[in-house]
Amino acid sequence: MRSSPSPQHPSPRSSSLSRRAWRAGAYAAAAAVVTAAALTAGPQASARPAEPAPAAAGGTEAADNKPPAGFASWGGLAAAQKPLSEAANAIEDALGDSPAFSSLTVSVEDRSVTLYHKGDADQVEAAVAPQRAKGVRVELRSAPYNRSELKEAAGKVMGQPLTIDGQPTTVHSAGARADGSGLLLQGEPLRVNGAARSAPRSVAPEVPWTGTVTEVSTTLDSREKDEPLHSGGMLLRGRYKGGPICTSGFVVSWPQRNMDYLMTAAHCEKESGSGKKWYAGDQDTKVGSISDSWEKYDTALIPTHGGNLHTFTAWAGQPIYRQPQSIVKVNRASHSYVGEYLCASGSLSGEVCNLKVAEGRHFTRYKEFSVTTEVYTLKNTVPNVITAMKGDSGGPVFSRNVDNTVVARGLISSGIGNGTTCSNPAVNNSPVPCYRNINMTDVVDVLNMHQGMKITD
Repeated sequence: MRSSPSPQHPSPRSSSLSRRAWRAGAYAAAAAVVTAAALTAGPQASARPAEPAPAAAGGTEAADNKPPAGFASWGGLAAAQKPLSEAANAIEDALGDSPAFSSLTVSVEDRSVTLYHKGDADQVEAAVAPQRAKGVRVELRSAPYNRSELKEAAGKVMGQPLTIDGQPTTVHSAGARADGSGLLLQGEPLRVNGAARSAPRSVAPEVPWTGTVTEVSTTLDSREKDEPLHSGGMLLRGRYKGGPICTSGFVVSWPQRNMDYLMTAAHCEKESGSGKKWYAGDQDTKVGSISDSWEKYDTALIPTHGGNLHTFTAWAGQPIYRQPQSIVKVNRASHSYVGEYLCASGSLSGEVCNLKVAEGRHFTRYKEFSVTTEVYTLKNTVPNVITAMKGDSGGPVFSRNVDNTVVARGLISSGIGNGTTCSNPAVNNSPVPCYRNINMTDVVDVLNMHQGMKITD
């Protein structure tokens, strides 16, 4: 199924460095993509197919690609969301780690921001007053718990036995409800040799909670001819025209090291092996090996080059072997909030922009890692459209601006649920798991860990 019609994109960049001038992209995207399992495609050998690879599931007809009710275009939605996102960021910065802060949500449909807080009305009013003065509608709601209390409670139940709907499970995902009233938990059924078993004594969460029984998220590991200076959203191969496969995220510069890097998912290294070099798409061009990795944020860095020449761009539009594709410029990075609409741009699935932040930052557990990982959950709002598949892991997640620049939000981390089956265009259309709903990481967390690291000029 092909993606819906969209404004024409310029053709991909030529092989010269001058082609790095970024070009505006459109919102339409080919279907694709992810599962809560790691989305690293396996090590099969592959070659570019003679014809564009059809996706078994994904793509969207024009009627499906309409923006939410109340918006004539995705550009109109981007214009409405921008001041709300900026206001939410400013309020969070103003409150910082205050015990009064619980959470923030954004409703683009209602053109409003809602702040959930625990007491300290004076501090809360002071934090929202500048945004209200700008004309942003900010609603205040009381919450029984603050962010720190809920984060602590979530950390205590991760990996613990918990009975959910009468079924013994082990908690693999835990985070705050958007309204600060308790926790949202997910548990994997307890098994011995594949069979369900009775649980050890169930933990008692310290706060109210709601739980669902689910399998552990699947991590998701171009586009195909990207050349230096590289962009996010390109195909990464573990060997020349072979697997494993992942996707580059955002370009970052670290002046303290005088080095530029490509972000990707940390779990990609588990597939490729430590110290192994990644190749740029289908070309015999080695990008580099992973030098830094953080399981907590499922983020890794691949050093690309030193010096003063930078390109803070990412691929958008169609996936590998399809046109039109385009390059978009990153103009800043931001945290995300429940209710916002974002786009994912995996190399195999292409750009998908019907994604709504359904669950704020929370803990999840990946079998590849020794620690829990912090993620957001994105849900596809269009029926029968796929978001990501195995091989899209590490790809960029962003929001669009009216001027066709983008705001970096996170990296594609995993697909949620059992998923379905799609054709992998990078591996001779072999079947791979693909997903409608995904988890993403937060790029701001990684930037904040390293003094001077930047994601834009």
